[in-house]
Amino acid sequence: MFPDHCVMAVRGRSCKNMFTFIVLTLILFISLSEVDSKKTAAKCSVCKDIVENFQKGLLSTQKSNYGGGNTKWEEKSLGSYATSEVRLVEIMENLCNDGSKECHSVLEEYEELVERYWFKEFAQKKETDLYNYLCIEHMQVCCPNFTFGKDCSQCPGGNVRPCSGNGNCDGAGTRGGSGKCRCNSGYMGDLCNQCKDGYFEDYSNETHTLCKVCHISCKNTCSEEGPKGCDGCKDGWLENEELGCQDINECLEDPCNENQYCTNTQGSFTCFSCDGACVSCTGSGPDKCNECSPGFSMNETKFCFDNNECEADETLCKGENEVCKNTPGSYECRCKSGFTRTDNVCIRVAKETRSSKQPELPPNLAEHLKKTGSKRKDVSWDKFKDIPSVNGHFLVMALYGISCRFAASSNLAIFALSLLMVIHVVWFATNSR
Repeated sequence: MFPDHCVMAVRGRSCKNMFTFIVLTLILFISLSEVDSKKTAAKCSVCKDIVENFQKGLLSTQKSNYGGGNTKWEEKSLGSYATSEVRLVEIMENLCNDGSKECHSVLEEYEELVERYWFKEFAQKKETDLYNYLCIEHMQVCCPNFTFGKDCSQCPGGNVRPCSGNGNCDGAGTRGGSGKCRCNSGYMGDLCNQCKDGYFEDYSNETHTLCKVCHISCKNTCSEEGPKGCDGCKDGWLENEELGCQDINECLEDPCNENQYCTNTQGSFTCFSCDGACVSCTGSGPDKCNECSPGFSMNETKFCFDNNECEADETLCKGENEVCKNTPGSYECRCKSGFTRTDNVCIRVAKETRSSKQPELPPNLAEHLKKTGSKRKDVSWDKFKDIPSVNGHFLVMALYGISCRFAASSNLAIFALSLLMVIHVVWFATNSR
């Protein structure tokens, strides 16, 4: 790959190694340039947001203090507040209303510039545009419209119709980008003034080019609108001298399977499955059948209807506890309600037996039974659930809690309620034995 004389050492390295080093350095330089360009474009976007929020701040402080109006009205009605530091502070508080770190970082770095603009330009009634002052001239992160790059170079095609009005200049309005035209759909070329394949030139002069899409039947290129303008036809289309490219109806050749029907589309066709009532068909539904499927019959209107085998043949499903159930194109033998099929015989479903397991007792009753020596197997919760004292106990507890809530401000009322509660608990323990 390298000539023999390139094997000589350069500071201990071969020419091959030096060449690799140079290539990697160039790649790194290009990558860093792209990263720097993206950072610059991001700062430009942040600066535009700051300017926009500054203008909103002027309006909001104007309205919130006195009502709003033109410059002369502002001078007359707002007085010293119009250019005061108080108003500036109120505006600057909302310059980063989205709360982004990038905005706060940029504003912190260039806060003095905003203040200088306020006192040296705005307060002095100079008609200085904040965007030009801050983003273009001083921060130098943006460019005027239709310019790009570090030196704000002009976009291809000039600042009146860059990219012939058919695309966007890469990096326009920022200190980044390549300046190359990114053409809209259908356009190509350095100035986006040429038509791509699949489009034709409908109008053109020194400054304007209008491209329109070719007809769907055109293979690649065309000279005018419609199927007659095609230079060649796509597959599925047939060229006609008078009409141009015409769609071929592939369905005339029956390309689909027997249980499918064909639908023609532009330049192609689609096969769909027939209705379940049809063996073959000409379209969708049981009224488009050429022949009915087994279990269906065709009436005088060429409609395939389902045969009800259960009504037609009374000998079907005569097994013990069986019934016949009609289905589309067939039938099924099913067991009667309350029966299940086992070894091809319908057997009655056994009724569910009540569980012999005793339900769990509430913790307080279980503890009471342990203390009194009662055996678990002789006691059931069913015996206790209907006792008025049990239900009344829980009701009294609930009422006690509610009463304490409303009587929280009266110590005497709480004492009386507590005494009644003690009496109730003693009564309940006595009557629950």
